[in-house]
Amino acid sequence: MIFYFFRIGDFVIEQKPYKLKNHVQNYEWGTKGMNAFIPKFIGIEPDDKSYAELWIGAHSALPSEIKVNDKSISLLEAIEKNPTEILGEKVCKNFYNKLPYLLKILSAERVLSIQAHPNKSQAIQLHSKIPEHYPDDNHKPEIAIALDSLTALVGFKTHNEICDALNMYPPLVDYIGIDDCNQFINSDKDDERGSLKNIFKKLMLNSVKNIESLKISINSLLSKFSDEINSEEEKLFIELFDIYGYDVGLLSIFFLNLVHLNQGEAIFTEAGIPHAYLKGNIVECMANSDNVVRAGLTNKYKDIETLLKILTYESGNVDLIGEQINENVKLYSPPIDEFKIQMIELPITGMEFKTDNKVELLLVISGEITLVNQEEKIIYRRGNAVLIPAIVSDYSIFIDKEASIIRVLVPID
Repeated sequence: MIFYFFRIGDFVIEQKPYKLKNHVQNYEWGTKGMNAFIPKFIGIEPDDKSYAELWIGAHSALPSEIKVNDKSISLLEAIEKNPTEILGEKVCKNFYNKLPYLLKILSAERVLSIQAHPNKSQAIQLHSKIPEHYPDDNHKPEIAIALDSLTALVGFKTHNEICDALNMYPPLVDYIGIDDCNQFINSDKDDERGSLKNIFKKLMLNSVKNIESLKISINSLLSKFSDEINSEEEKLFIELFDIYGYDVGLLSIFFLNLVHLNQGEAIFTEAGIPHAYLKGNIVECMANSDNVVRAGLTNKYKDIETLLKILTYESGNVDLIGEQINENVKLYSPPIDEFKIQMIELPITGMEFKTDNKVELLLVISGEITLVNQEEKIIYRRGNAVLIPAIVSDYSIFIDKEASIIRVLVPID
C-alpha cells in the first residue's frame, strides 16, 4: 500500500479519506427521546436532551474532528495548518483558506423561529456591532433537503394571497391599521414591495410599541378559530399560541407561504427571505456561518429592527430546487459559489469519483458503503461523514445492498 504524506508543522496529512467525528447542538426545538432522529441516524442511545442539529464542518462554534498522527484535532485546526492539502488551491484562493460551507442534519419537533439571514455586507456590520449574537462575518444562504418530510414557512405570499388574509381576518387589519392595509390592497405592481414592507413593518413594530394591541388581535383570532378551524394556518396558529403565547410571530403565519416538502425535495433560502422550519428531518447546507436574525416564535435573542432592515420583501410562490441528472444522481445547485450537493443512490456496480483536487464531504444517508482509495478499503455506515482532502484526486465507492450518500462539492472552476 502506497501513501503520500504532506507534513506541515506538527501535522501529517495522508492522501486518503478521513472519517469525521461530529457534534450535536441540543436546541430546545429538536426531537427528543425514542423519537429523536439524530441518535438513530448516527447510531447512539438517546438521553433526555433535545437533538436538534448535527454539525459537519469547520465552523468555529462546533467544528468536526479528524485523527491526524493518531491525535484527534478539530477540522478547523487541521485546515488552518494544512489549507492547500485539505481544501485545494482553488478553494483556498476563493475562500481565504476556509471550508466555505457547513453541512447539518436538522431534526425539528417544533418551530425554530421566524428568521432571516444577512447578506455579506450586513453580516460584517452585525458581527462588528453585536458579536455575541452574530458570531461571524459571513452570509448564510442555505438549502434544506427533506430526508423524510419538512413543513416550513418560507417567503412572503403573493399580493393576492395576503389581500385575502387581510379580508378574512379583520383583527389583522385592526392591529396593523386600516389605512395601511387599504394602501397595500390597492397598490399596483410598482408599489407592491414598498406597501408590503410598510404593513409588515407596522405588524412587527406594533408588538414592541403596544403589546396590549397585540394581545387583543391574538385573542380575537383565537376566539374566531375556537368556533371553527378552516385552514392549516389557523390550526398552526392555535398550536403555536400554546407554546409561545402572545408572540407577533403568530400573526406572521398569515403573511408567509406554508410549504410541505416530501423526501428528496428541497428549497433554497437566500439572504433576506423570512422563513421558519416547523417540523421535519432534513439535510441542511449553508455558507459557513451561524448568523440568524430572529423576530418571533423563539426564546432566543430577538432583533426585530434588524430583521425588518435585511428583508428583501419579495413575494410569490416558493420554487423547489433539484434536478435529476440520471437514475442515480440528483443535483442541488443553488446560485452561489460555496457549495452544490449531489444526492446519490449508489448502484451495486459502484461508482468512481474525481475530486478536481478540491475538498469534498460525504455523508452516508442509508445503508453502508465501501470507499476505495488506492489500495485501502474502508466501510462507512449510515450517519458516518467522510472528508475527502484535495490531495486525493479520485476514489471509488462500492455497496453490497442499497445505500445512498450526500456528496458536497465546491462548484468553483
